[in-house]
Amino acid sequence: MQNQIFISYRHESPKHARIVRRLGEALRQAKLKVALDQFYLEENSGGPDEGWPKWCEDCANESACVLIIASEGWFAAYDKTAQPLTGLGAASEADIFRQNIYDDQGINSRIRLAYLNDISSEKVPTRLRPWHQFRPFDNDEQLNDLVRWTAGRLGIQDFELPTVRWPETVEFSPDLADRKDEWPDIIDLLAGQSRKRIFLIEGASGLGKSALIKETISYAKKIDIPLVKIDFKDSTLDIEGILGLFELDLDKKLLPNFCRSGANKVHQLRKDLRTLRQPALLIFDTYESIAENPTIADWLSQQILNEVETSLGLCVILAGQKIPSYSNSGWSDLAKPFQLEPIKEIKHWQSWIERKYPGFQDKGVHLPTVLMLAEGVPGVVANSCDIIAKSEN
Repeated sequence: MQNQIFISYRHESPKHARIVRRLGEALRQAKLKVALDQFYLEENSGGPDEGWPKWCEDCANESACVLIIASEGWFAAYDKTAQPLTGLGAASEADIFRQNIYDDQGINSRIRLAYLNDISSEKVPTRLRPWHQFRPFDNDEQLNDLVRWTAGRLGIQDFELPTVRWPETVEFSPDLADRKDEWPDIIDLLAGQSRKRIFLIEGASGLGKSALIKETISYAKKIDIPLVKIDFKDSTLDIEGILGLFELDLDKKLLPNFCRSGANKVHQLRKDLRTLRQPALLIFDTYESIAENPTIADWLSQQILNEVETSLGLCVILAGQKIPSYSNSGWSDLAKPFQLEPIKEIKHWQSWIERKYPGFQDKGVHLPTVLMLAEGVPGVVANSCDIIAKSEN
């Protein structure tokens, strides 16, 4: 047996392949040897000399540990219900695993299923249901359990859990009138409880993007999450300047290779981000200022946002009057968009005003009129309330 983990999956879509790779990267970060066709092709650009079918069969037969990526496509290959001439590699591997389980009289010590997406239980072939099912991206402990099991199968003691040490949530009252949808998600993001780790906050001027970012920064500092804030409103910023902000704002202990090499090599930055075992927050503001600048916009999308998938401690908030198109990006499954709207409900403003301006109501101001004139735009409402609160009766 080869002392490695073989990841068996069905090639169903680029998105599915990316999330499989994400799991492979996490296992690699734990110092475990992973046999995955994507990794092999990167290291051997011509593919295996014996051909892919033989390579896959050898891995399926000879790997000490096997992870089957649970998907409807792989299960269709196992049940032989897939369309003719499709999923042949998965079908061949499935035949090997079925025979292995039969030969071992159902005592299956080396094969487990990993669920990277939600699949209903009735889709799982009956013969594959008895064994423990890992869901490594549901939470940190699930990933830890998977690493411990695979390391145990390979007899490896010197492994590292790839999960990140996220802080506990703390009491915090943001200086916001509402954002009951956005703020709890930000709390979850910074506690490592969100599967989505790229938040895209879009809104017109005055709708509270800056206020939301300001409170996020305050909360991140309170729970000791290091962060970098980059405002593209600064027209002098180029990629070199952005990299300089990484060096300036993040502890050199977090980015040792990057800082040691002069803080100007993107691949060194990405290498350090992949090894983070504590969270780090990147905030990019005023995206519309670089949306038509392909040098920076492409670098951000292809180098930094793509890196979130393999940098398990990295979370990103990107805000602007415009946000990048992400549906066809390599990071789309990690993105969560937010569209900020005016806050028109009086109850949200009343509680905010009571906190910020005690005695405001004594001025006899008709708050519904203020909201109507401001059309619920937070920036206009806040400025109006500030002027009224400071005025003499």
